[in-house]
Amino acid sequence: MTHEAMFGPAKWVAPSNPCDQPQLRMRFYAADEGAARITICGLGFFQLVLNGTNVSDDLLVPAWTSYEHVIHQDGKRVAPDFSLHRIYALQYSLDLQAGDNELLIRLGGGWYRKFRYDQVKCCFRIEHPDGHEIYSGDAMEWSPSHILESEMLKGELHDYRTEAHWQAVAVVDAPRSDFDIQRCPADKVIRKIQPKYLGDGLYDCGENITGWPVLRMTGKRAKVEYAENIDGKENYGANWRQTDRFRSDATNRVVHPEFMWHAFRYFKITGKAEPLHVAVVHADIPITANFESNNINLNWLFNAFVRTQLSNMHCGIPSDCPQYEGRGYTGDGQLACDAALLCMDGRAFYTKWMRDIADGQDRKTGHINYTAPFFPSGGGPGGWGCAIAHVPWVYYQYYGDAAPLQDYYPHMRHYLDYLELHSEDNLVVSEEPGNWCLGDWCTPGKIEIPEPFVNNYFYIKTLREMQAIAKRIGKEVDILEYQNTEWLKIDAIKRHYYDAETGDFCKNIQGANAFAVDLGLGDNRTLANMVKHYSETRQYDTGIFGTDIVTRVLFDNGYAQLAYDLLAGEGEVSFASIRKLGGTTLWEYWDGERSHSHPMFGAVVRYLFRDLLGITQRPGTVGFKDLIIAPKQIEGLSCKGYITNANGRIKVEVAGGKVTVKAPKNTKVEMID
Repeated sequence: MTHEAMFGPAKWVAPSNPCDQPQLRMRFYAADEGAARITICGLGFFQLVLNGTNVSDDLLVPAWTSYEHVIHQDGKRVAPDFSLHRIYALQYSLDLQAGDNELLIRLGGGWYRKFRYDQVKCCFRIEHPDGHEIYSGDAMEWSPSHILESEMLKGELHDYRTEAHWQAVAVVDAPRSDFDIQRCPADKVIRKIQPKYLGDGLYDCGENITGWPVLRMTGKRAKVEYAENIDGKENYGANWRQTDRFRSDATNRVVHPEFMWHAFRYFKITGKAEPLHVAVVHADIPITANFESNNINLNWLFNAFVRTQLSNMHCGIPSDCPQYEGRGYTGDGQLACDAALLCMDGRAFYTKWMRDIADGQDRKTGHINYTAPFFPSGGGPGGWGCAIAHVPWVYYQYYGDAAPLQDYYPHMRHYLDYLELHSEDNLVVSEEPGNWCLGDWCTPGKIEIPEPFVNNYFYIKTLREMQAIAKRIGKEVDILEYQNTEWLKIDAIKRHYYDAETGDFCKNIQGANAFAVDLGLGDNRTLANMVKHYSETRQYDTGIFGTDIVTRVLFDNGYAQLAYDLLAGEGEVSFASIRKLGGTTLWEYWDGERSHSHPMFGAVVRYLFRDLLGITQRPGTVGFKDLIIAPKQIEGLSCKGYITNANGRIKVEVAGGKVTVKAPKNTKVEMID
């Protein structure tokens, strides 16, 4: 949609002097009281107040997108911009009063200023039922607000002694972008926590969250610092590096950050202030599944994943971590999307993010960027870029909606062309100049599994998904092309990585045999060697992709007990080790280095439902309306849980060899012992 179609003749307005956290106002007269509709966008984030009352409880809007054209500078590397651009506006009902009204818009820099797009600004259009319209423009005024500084993932400085000095706004150019109405869920205060006081100004929320403490401030100054742990171990950007500072006139005042979130479990207060509560803030997405068992580690895994995933759902993107990057990495996002869609109603959220992935594609080369929205970051050509096909395919499996398959099919084909151009001897071996070219990531110890092996694995998996997609949307003419390319890539993996003397791929290092078996490669020794290895080690030795693949391959090939033993195991490299070290969310690295809120390893949560509860879709069906219930046999395990589809809740309980299923009448269910 064009700017004119969205806002009519409304003008974009901004502070007339540099200010990243201004407030802007318009005063206008209404002949009668009643509801009007406002269409509004404020960049980076905005809050909307009418006659002293917040119009909505939405936070951190509009959603983060590629906004408008910019050249990104990442250290010494310049990343040119060949993407499409999109900006979201929101629509609200305004309850106007008869007579004078005052509309106040507070702006914060958000991601827009964090990544240096342009100055903060806003635009709106008010439509009254009588046909009268009001537009933003040069009749408005602005003033600095009480927020003096605000930087995403770092902190804010508030000074409540600041007095408003109103002056004329500047009319600025509209962003060169497409405009849409935001339909993905906004961030909100989802729940509240009463923290535990530990002494010396230190508080414990009891869990790792995103949000902020709400303070009652009675002194002139207060400082709040945040951390994910307090054991003295450096946590890369999360240990006391997030800081808010507040200045006041010593009156009783309630304060908290406004245009950002913090990621933390602990916080400490310096100054005369105390927490009223802690607000948990993330996208307003309902949890639609549950899992419980007689195994403490599995229960922890499910709850930790849900908490971690929600902590990484802000501003319309599934991020890698919420405390020092907060970016929509396509690797992390595609890896966890299956489990996320299984556990929560992410339909509108992922609809938006799929558009971000496509918008961020390089229109010239077909390259899919490591993050969506795009900002120069690290990743690889397989496990990251193949999100352009995998996320729409998973979305289709869950919701039965083929529109994204149709919409993004040209983008998928363009990316396959890119992979081909970055292949040598039919192995994917390169990325953009100056970019990373990862295979697997976050292995315990050094990454040893070869990057081209992993990237060809994802190329082949995507070619197979493309065959299914082509069949679904009437592009059967392309299937033979995908099959021929698949055979060439498989042949390359065999030639470069298969050892005929042992039956291993890449010496069976870090789950390599599982990658091969998942593609149907190798012989009976390939799986046997893999099973022998994990039967002896009893723990994972894999990174973010290998952990998911090893678990799935074991479940799929008759080794459910071993897969369960890895999921529930208590070795040094295990989910239980994170639990025992006090973790309440999933970590970036098995040993706790860096972020303590990374959802990527949580991809395995889907197997709690698919294999332990046995909830699977009948082959060829989508939308979870035609189910086969076939729990794997696990010694001593009792478990129960549910998922939710469009028809309602499907509940399964497995105990003492008995399986009980409850499902809506219009959901087909076949039970297989």
